[in-house]
Amino acid sequence: MANNVFIDLSAFQPDSLDYFNQMKALGALGVVVKLTEGSEDGSAYTNPRATNQINNARFAGLKVSAYHFARYTSDGDAQNEARYFAKIAKQFGLPADTVMIDDAEVNSATNYQSSTKAFINELAALGYTTNGVYSMKSFFTGGTLDAGQLPNVWVAGYGVTDLGVSNAVAWQYADEWNGYSQDVNYDFTGLFTTGLATSAVPMVQIPANVEVEHINTPATGTYIVKSGDTLSGIADSFGTTYQNLAAINSIADPNNIQVGAVLKVTGNASSEDTYYVQAGDTLSGIADKFQTTVDALVLRNSINNPNIISVGQKIYLSGSTNTYTVQSGDNLSSIASSHGTTIDSLVSLNGISDANVIYVGQTLKIS
Repeated sequence: MANNVFIDLSAFQPDSLDYFNQMKALGALGVVVKLTEGSEDGSAYTNPRATNQINNARFAGLKVSAYHFARYTSDGDAQNEARYFAKIAKQFGLPADTVMIDDAEVNSATNYQSSTKAFINELAALGYTTNGVYSMKSFFTGGTLDAGQLPNVWVAGYGVTDLGVSNAVAWQYADEWNGYSQDVNYDFTGLFTTGLATSAVPMVQIPANVEVEHINTPATGTYIVKSGDTLSGIADSFGTTYQNLAAINSIADPNNIQVGAVLKVTGNASSEDTYYVQAGDTLSGIADKFQTTVDALVLRNSINNPNIISVGQKIYLSGSTNTYTVQSGDNLSSIASSHGTTIDSLVSLNGISDANVIYVGQTLKIS
């Protein structure tokens, strides 16, 4: 039983009976379908393919479970999300003994463990008592989540031989399977692959949504600029230099930083092309800004819902934009000459206020 295989999927995977028959023929015994994301007063997302995915997986003879992609920022918000998950599950006719999973991989709460437990407890109170938590290995081994205090822990760990989580009931070990762009998992206990959910739909009434404030905790290693801040003052607070902050955040004018801007404050400049989400950003706006596409950003960053990104979130950029990392002794003229472009073009592309001022480690867009 330790090597039973199951798949998990969202709206990005097919929903046809033929697809699930193929998955079963390859050895899958169960499927976990993404059902919802966020809360009724938040993103309120329901997988548009869930109906067909659930029905056709059942027709193919696979055990069906469901998961919710968590966006909660507090215990109260987590309870609201559990209510939304349960409400939609009931609408889909999912029995009370369906395995219901909290996909907890976006740490936007002050105490993520507490909020995750609040979600699980609320879900159980609403009649779905066979529940569990999915997250990446680093969240469990790094202390973000305490696996020992959570039920039915399902761990994502690619390219590892030891999950480091002794009570894991399942292991997501790859995101490609037999030529398919498909997450695949080992089921250690049979929870996801044996038996069928056969009980009635829970009769517990879903409480009304309680209004809460959605406040995302900034990503680790970032800082949100406040009124009165200076780049040098921020640098002093984090034990670095304003030149390094300018370089790693591609700030053209270190005397001009915007209140509310999210700055990376750890590490050194890298040629890696990244962007930190600012207030008001959309994925389509970021794609336009960096001359790429929403689809490319979704693929590069494994984004489940392109309509939802968080302030402070690190976005790996893709597309045709060429970049160059400033080296010691460089000036804008020499960089332009070596890349077959002009100073004016570099100034315009990078929002540089003074063509005579660039920093070692600064990442410049070339085209």
